[in-house]
Amino acid sequence: MWSAPILPSVTLVAILLPALAIAAAVRRWYGPLPWSVVVLALALTLGFLGGAVLGKQLPVPVDEVMRGDPYRGVFGAVESRNPLTNDTVKQILPWMQVVREELLHGRAPLWNRYQFSGYPLLGNGQSAPFGPLFLLTLFAPLAQQLVAMAGLKLFLALLFGWLFLRDEGVSSAAALFGSIVFAFSVFETVYLYYPMTSVTSLLPAAAFAVRGCMRDGGRRWIVLLALVTASVASGGHPESAVHLGIACIVLLLFEKPVSGSLARVAAAVPLGMALSAPAWVPVVEQALHSVRAASLAAAAHGSMNPLTAWLFLNPDVFGNPSRGNWQWIDNYSIVAPTYLGLIPLALLAGARRRRDLQLLAAAVVLFLVAMNWTFLGHAINAVPPMSFIAQDRLRFVVVFFAAILAARTVDRVPRLAVAASGIALLAAAIWLLHAKWGVTLGPQSAAGAIALALFLAVALARPRWAPIAAAVAVTIELFAFNSGFNVLTSRAYYRPALPILERLQELSRGEPSRMVGYDWTLLPNAAAQYRLEDVRGSDPMALASYARFFDQVAVHDAGDVKRVQEVDHPALAFLGVRFLIAGPTYTAPPSWTLRYEGPDGKLFEAMRWQRRFFAPHGDARIGAIVQESPTRIRVDIDAPHGAFIASSQVAAPGWRVTGSSGRLRIVRLHDTWIGFQVPPGQQRITLRYLPVTFYSSIVVALFALALTSIWLFRTRTSNSRAG
Repeated sequence: MWSAPILPSVTLVAILLPALAIAAAVRRWYGPLPWSVVVLALALTLGFLGGAVLGKQLPVPVDEVMRGDPYRGVFGAVESRNPLTNDTVKQILPWMQVVREELLHGRAPLWNRYQFSGYPLLGNGQSAPFGPLFLLTLFAPLAQQLVAMAGLKLFLALLFGWLFLRDEGVSSAAALFGSIVFAFSVFETVYLYYPMTSVTSLLPAAAFAVRGCMRDGGRRWIVLLALVTASVASGGHPESAVHLGIACIVLLLFEKPVSGSLARVAAAVPLGMALSAPAWVPVVEQALHSVRAASLAAAAHGSMNPLTAWLFLNPDVFGNPSRGNWQWIDNYSIVAPTYLGLIPLALLAGARRRRDLQLLAAAVVLFLVAMNWTFLGHAINAVPPMSFIAQDRLRFVVVFFAAILAARTVDRVPRLAVAASGIALLAAAIWLLHAKWGVTLGPQSAAGAIALALFLAVALARPRWAPIAAAVAVTIELFAFNSGFNVLTSRAYYRPALPILERLQELSRGEPSRMVGYDWTLLPNAAAQYRLEDVRGSDPMALASYARFFDQVAVHDAGDVKRVQEVDHPALAFLGVRFLIAGPTYTAPPSWTLRYEGPDGKLFEAMRWQRRFFAPHGDARIGAIVQESPTRIRVDIDAPHGAFIASSQVAAPGWRVTGSSGRLRIVRLHDTWIGFQVPPGQQRITLRYLPVTFYSSIVVALFALALTSIWLFRTRTSNSRAG
């Protein structure tokens, strides 16, 4: 167990070691990269993360969970400092913990037994167990790993952003400016601790690799593009991977292909997809059976409210959740990524050359699609697969294109155009500050206007200093707006040990059983952090068949968290719910026996609960039921005349049942549960989860790795002989 004083050092090491290793590899294989740029990128990264790296607090809202039972009886009234990012603690951290638990036990992270009575873990996508950033930081404790992954995201965006922009022909300072615009944009920082940015932060690397393949015949570029593709595909957010692919296709259209360039790209991308097949193939299978897939048919794109156009001038115009004054109908992280920064926005007016105009046109079109504005946005969003992808996330591509264009322009500032646009933007920003001062805006919100004014003063007086001024000013602007969004919270709120949960863990030992929390008690997914099997959950990738069954017991409201109030419902008994946890004032029905009572709540045990496997008819007797691992269950059955065995074990694709006579055919009960017929006699039945999609994709990945190794070896041998 890591001690508290050592934790900041662990976080720092988990960022520095992979970052320096990546930088050294890039320097060796992919062109000039001064160590000064690497050091500066690390300094910016660590400076932005600040206390999250060097302090003992956490940059995710673990205080949000403390507002409910069983925590509030111990911690009292806790006010969440930024509840709008609560997915990180209610979904991301529990999923990461389950993945880590499986990997540390030497098992493939295939099944999550702690949510929804069990469902595919690898298939939910955002658990992302094979993502490179996750694997590189796995040695750090979970909370520190989350911060280390965030640091690597920022570092990679800065590093490859600089390399790509230098390849655009801009100065080193201009390249730094453009990379800062993208890496510390509102989009990247509000989603910094989400799996999404494990994908979006790699856009500069993907663009750099694609261009390398288009301009150079060396195998190193094919390898780089394949590795980046594999990283994107395993990053945990397929929608963002699609958007990144769209960005690369657009950039490809702007390149002049040389002999064999398209063939290199066409070889590298499938190679990367093959190498990462174990990460994304199960996600595709799960998507077809998920709640999300069931809802996509009825989903329609909604246009972003036109009032969000004000956010071009200031991302805090409607307030900021980290300062407790957010006043908009939607989540800050949904509308605020509209902000591009005042300096890049002013520089867009300097577009003159053909490539500049191409980038500007692409950014405008993609922005209209993302916001679903005008007939053009509506038309593109109506075409599959765009019709069922959340296009508002496309704005990270818009920001990247704007960053490229701004970097290209700042080296040769067209004084008249930039002065006119800059002064107009500055006047509008000052007017907005005046109109909203003391309401939603304050001193911190003036950073954009101050940064733009400083930049204009330098750029118009000394144009050759414009790139440096832009880099410094935009850093001030974006740090001021974004560095405090992921508010630091006390580590005491992270997965605290409570007597009621310790008692529940003690009573749960032995035969597998499940629990449920009354209403909002122990929010779904939280049980996973205490290794408790919950019948509830929160995940759009949950199995649709299970969700339909659970709807009969869940409270029906508009939220995605399914709550339970009718604790004597027959469906709970069928699910094998043995324990009920509730607040300290709750009174359970007579069918529940009180096992614990304290300030943190009450724990009840059902007087009768259905075992995981049972014989609905006949004289079969169920003996021991042993959960050997999440993917392996052993059941002893004595059926003198044979019997049909029913269960509340979820029947996801991949489960197999075998007995002494061989494999038994699974009968899906109500399209949700595993049932099977056993022959007469005493026997031991084994249920194993062996998803074909995962194991076949491993074969594909190994085959691709073998072919690549052979190809690289032969190429190197041929080059040596030629030399």
